[in-house]
Amino acid sequence: MPDDEDDLRGAYMRRMHLPEGLRMNGFISIRLIGLLRDLIGSDSLRIEVEGELGLQQILNRLPERLKREVLGEPGVPSPKILILVNGVEVTGFGNLEKIRIGAGDEIVLIPIIHGG
Repeated sequence: MPDDEDDLRGAYMRRMHLPEGLRMNGFISIRLIGLLRDLIGSDSLRIEVEGELGLQQILNRLPERLKREVLGEPGVPSPKILILVNGVEVTGFGNLEKIRIGAGDEIVLIPIIHGG
């Protein structure tokens, strides 16, 4: 994975085998694991997009109950959740808006369970 956040967009484009700027309109798939699945009664969601959006914009479109679990402060994922985009864990990348998401991408939301 690139060290520079500005290279994230290019890395995702290469992963999807599409040249930059050629994303089409369509759907993003969101898979829900464990307690998140139980929260809304489904293991997946589809969100329609036009072009590319920042990950923050996508997460803001989640159903309210799910959004409360996934997001902490604005622009920051909850420390109780891991977020994968196309199989890459992006929770620690910083600003979620710099992570570009387009049609055909897959987001996986995984709750982290801590014990003590």
